[in-house]
Amino acid sequence: MTHSQRPPAEGFALLKTMTEQYRQRQLSSGGALPELIDLSVGNPDVLPARYWQERLIHHIKDPQLHGYAEFRPDINQALRQQVIAYHQRRFEGASAVPLDAGHHVLDLLGSKEGIFYALFAFLKSGDTVLLPAPSYSVYHACAEQVGARVAYFPCDEHGQPDVCLITPQQLTRARLVVLCSPNNPTGTILTQQTLQRTVAFARQHSLRVILDRAYAELQVAPDEGMLRGGGLHLEGAMACMIELHSMSKSCGLAGWRMGFALGAPSMIEAMKRLKFNSDFGMFLPFQRVATEILTQLESVSGPIRERYVHRITLAVEAFNALGWKVEAPEGGFFLWAQLPGHVLCACDVAFTQSLLDETGLLVTPGSAFGPAGKGYVRIALVHNDGVLACVFERLRTWFLNTQ
Repeated sequence: MTHSQRPPAEGFALLKTMTEQYRQRQLSSGGALPELIDLSVGNPDVLPARYWQERLIHHIKDPQLHGYAEFRPDINQALRQQVIAYHQRRFEGASAVPLDAGHHVLDLLGSKEGIFYALFAFLKSGDTVLLPAPSYSVYHACAEQVGARVAYFPCDEHGQPDVCLITPQQLTRARLVVLCSPNNPTGTILTQQTLQRTVAFARQHSLRVILDRAYAELQVAPDEGMLRGGGLHLEGAMACMIELHSMSKSCGLAGWRMGFALGAPSMIEAMKRLKFNSDFGMFLPFQRVATEILTQLESVSGPIRERYVHRITLAVEAFNALGWKVEAPEGGFFLWAQLPGHVLCACDVAFTQSLLDETGLLVTPGSAFGPAGKGYVRIALVHNDGVLACVFERLRTWFLNTQ
């Protein structure tokens, strides 16, 4: 399918409407309706460690750190150098990639900002962006803001995007391929074969590749301290690819907006020009703290990753006990679940609405991630064990009452 009939962005607008309407009904009911538990958005409940909060306060008290960040190249250079050091020690094959802080790295206000700048830098109205199905809806939404078209291409039976199935029609005015590893929503980590094939395909067809690595540190089973799913070390990648990284999920810093891009100098430079005309960079105390965290990011993210692995184990067991067929993701903190045959609603949007109305639980309909998501839901495990136990009990009661 070339274009989704219902843009994914509308799916998230629908979630907002559902939430507002449910809260209004809850108020009107005088508390008779159960409290809303939001499992739709990847908004972590994990807080920054107190040590990092204190380090931020320390830097905020420095009177020299409250001007425009763009005009403190010394601080920014230190941050970018630590980005390179972290990337080279943490990611499989990355030590072989020569990176320069001035040409290959860009700090971002979270990786979502990087998605926005990359799509705006390399797409024009009428161009096409190629997305594997399913894909994070923000890619689709940003492309639409530019006036670009979205073409979805299939993944294989293992969830690996297959660029060989991109049609000549889809390649018309195609400019970008956007991948995500671990994938949001499926949690699939892309193999080196998939990435190498994508890079070769991109170079053959004069495409650029954006590889979203926002959940890279939340890999369920890291290989001897190294993380899989990266691509900058592959042959030809530094001519056409950037990776986007985030500290939001892995370090419990979602609201602090810390991220970075690495890769092809021409792509980084184009994004820098857009960013300079949009903002003057990350708040300097944030840059100081991010620089410190990067020196030990694996230690910061390790306990957080273990917490999500624990939740995934609990949730997979609970959902399968209810008759779902759910597999643990390779990374991230989402469950990607096909609606079981015994539910009354075959449509994921109708199921989401019924689940909310009758249990107070909000999940994301799979169709929000493109046409391949129909009949699925995404469940964000961003609540503690006590809340998740309540979720499982509400589901169990609901399923018993609807059979």
